[in-house]
Amino acid sequence: MKRLFTIGGSLILMTIITAAIPAADMTAAITKNQLRQNIEKILSRDDVASATVGVCILAGDTGDILYEKNGEVPLKPASCNKLQVTAAALHFLGPDYTYKTSLQITGKIRNKTLVGDVIVSGSGDPSISGRFGKDKSDNTAIFRDWAKALKRMGIEKIEGNIVGDDDYFGDDTFGQGWSPNSRGSWFSAEVSALSFNDNCVDVVWSGNGAVGKTAPYKLNPPTSYVKITNEVRIGKKGTDKTSSFHRKDKSNEIVARGMIPKGGTMSDSAAVYNPTHYFVSVLKETLEKERIPVMGKAIDLDDEPVLKKALQEDPPTTTVATYESPRLIVLLDTVNTNSQNLFAELILKTIGKKIKGEGTFLASSEAVMEFLRKEKLWDNGSLIIDGSGLSHLNRASAHQLACVLRYMSRQPWWKDVLGTMPRGQMKGYLKKCFGESAESREIGKRIYGKTGNISGVIGLSGVVYNENNREIFYSVLINNYRGSTQRGREIGDAIAFEAARSRLP
Repeated sequence: MKRLFTIGGSLILMTIITAAIPAADMTAAITKNQLRQNIEKILSRDDVASATVGVCILAGDTGDILYEKNGEVPLKPASCNKLQVTAAALHFLGPDYTYKTSLQITGKIRNKTLVGDVIVSGSGDPSISGRFGKDKSDNTAIFRDWAKALKRMGIEKIEGNIVGDDDYFGDDTFGQGWSPNSRGSWFSAEVSALSFNDNCVDVVWSGNGAVGKTAPYKLNPPTSYVKITNEVRIGKKGTDKTSSFHRKDKSNEIVARGMIPKGGTMSDSAAVYNPTHYFVSVLKETLEKERIPVMGKAIDLDDEPVLKKALQEDPPTTTVATYESPRLIVLLDTVNTNSQNLFAELILKTIGKKIKGEGTFLASSEAVMEFLRKEKLWDNGSLIIDGSGLSHLNRASAHQLACVLRYMSRQPWWKDVLGTMPRGQMKGYLKKCFGESAESREIGKRIYGKTGNISGVIGLSGVVYNENNREIFYSVLINNYRGSTQRGREIGDAIAFEAARSRLP
């Protein structure tokens, strides 16, 4: 499954600030005034001139503003929005919260045959995949465990259907402000209380073949749920790997386009339509591979009103198996390090269900906004539309995000939150940053940050531990940016680096 944008090579911070700061002083400790001056010089780059930039840097102990530019201006936060969901989720649910997904049966067992249906009821668990197993590519291991559980009950054949119940959440599966052109992309995966494999099918291509020919591919899981029109071509050795998926609304006919170098391999993940139906379809296929034939169909309960009413009047009472997810804090590592959008949306909707009794985007966003207002973490003009930050309708100020981080630092689970974030030279996107010298590498290890990136938007928000080990919270939001993603990210990286090498009284 593809869940993490990567940029090859180390970011060259020296190219950003060399013109402003003598090379000999790149890693020397700086004062508060020097910090301000250096940030101003970083923001004087030509590619920043036409952009709208919001920056806020706060002292952790006092909350004093060390530097601010357009700090309270509401801007698009991109994936920095995930920090607000992280704070609300840990406040409302706690770091040890887990999801449970139950496998139940109706009817009777006669002569090793279930004369009834298998019902899977979801609660928003994002972890049903291979991600947390021993073999990350084995995305049906949980389903095979369920097949074993059915056999232990004496079931070797199913006369009825495999039914998916996703009613724990609302039916709004696609966020407001998400681009309809990205429906096939993993980062726009539909949101369902019953989710499998990030609601994507993984496609693995091989470059074994003649240059110019279509690259052979395999699906994982090997399902008939989607139809792939493969237009990925084999290029010469050294060709850049590219891939994209295109899918119309309410369709599982997916067009794959891209290039793969001869002799290479490449993988990407295509988002499917109707995740609930996908879940039970792959479950049915898995049961049949495990020699439990299913005479009925894979069904989304929403598509069968008569069956839905019958189950409401006479709910299943026999539970075959229950899968429990990893703890919330473990799931948040995927949210913040991998910037996995579906995880963020499912956690957001869980907040809405628990606090508002309604797992919709609207109710869930309102719950988070009310929490931020109550904790005095809200700036005028801010708006939360989704959990991931994918929507261009989201608004947050750099000041608000820095304050959310400072709020989290005062909670008992702060160290756990730090463990979920990218870290300079150590983890996630920031692992490849700050590697110019031994001194910069040591400074980099004191930098934590959540990245953000949607069209025209770059963000980085986090915490640094400066030269005298004081916490400094920062947020950099760049909107209407016309440069490359890498160039834009260098700005936030450089500002965080300056904060980390500061020495405050």
